[in-house]
Amino acid sequence: MTEEKVTVFIHIPKTGGTTLNDIFKGQYTNEAFHDHDSYLGEVKKLEELDNHELNQISAVAGHHFYGDHEYFNKPFDYFTMLRNPVERVVSLYYFLQDYPGYEFIRELSLEEYVMQESEANNNQTVLLSSNWMNPDIELAKERLKTFKVVGVTEMFNETLFLLKKEFNWENVYYVKQNVTKKRKKVEEISTETVDLIKERNSLDMELYEYAKELMEEKLKKLSKLERIQLEIYKRNQRNYMKKNSL
Repeated sequence: MTEEKVTVFIHIPKTGGTTLNDIFKGQYTNEAFHDHDSYLGEVKKLEELDNHELNQISAVAGHHFYGDHEYFNKPFDYFTMLRNPVERVVSLYYFLQDYPGYEFIRELSLEEYVMQESEANNNQTVLLSSNWMNPDIELAKERLKTFKVVGVTEMFNETLFLLKKEFNWENVYYVKQNVTKKRKKVEEISTETVDLIKERNSLDMELYEYAKELMEEKLKKLSKLERIQLEIYKRNQRNYMKKNSL
């Protein structure tokens, strides 16, 4: 009998993670899924759960530092999704303006937001190295090496195909959720501001490129049949989007 594992999704904000989490959650019963600091409809962080509750859980998702596996006496797997840091920060800036508790961001320019708010500075490396003050790029890379799947937003369908393959997920068709519609495109933002974002996210820029390398390695290892299956999935997903998007 295979020992039960806990699968952990580190949901980095504005990487397509809400859509991905919905698919992830659909693979489990409510009792088995701890979802962004809530369990069975109640706000409960992992450290607040008793042993009975922890034993029932086999999947965890949240905007958490790496390390959720330490709450469990089970083997574990991780996966995550990274995004181009410039795209992520721009999307986050516009998204938070309408998010409860962040209305003050409406008073900040994009440049001021990047200069003042820590979550706009190397946040991907921060979460993966579990360190707000001194994010460690090498530690983040070492951890990514151990992940079952490291996806990138810009290759969302390829990421989902790999997750389905690695975790035997049953249904990976989706309609995009939590999309920031009222935002400028990166092409509409000044070169100076883009350069500022890159400077303030230099570690994330490096980590994102590394994530793409890991992703490409996984894709290169697909068999001929799996490559055909990937193309069929991508075609079917396009059709699904057309039928189900408003």
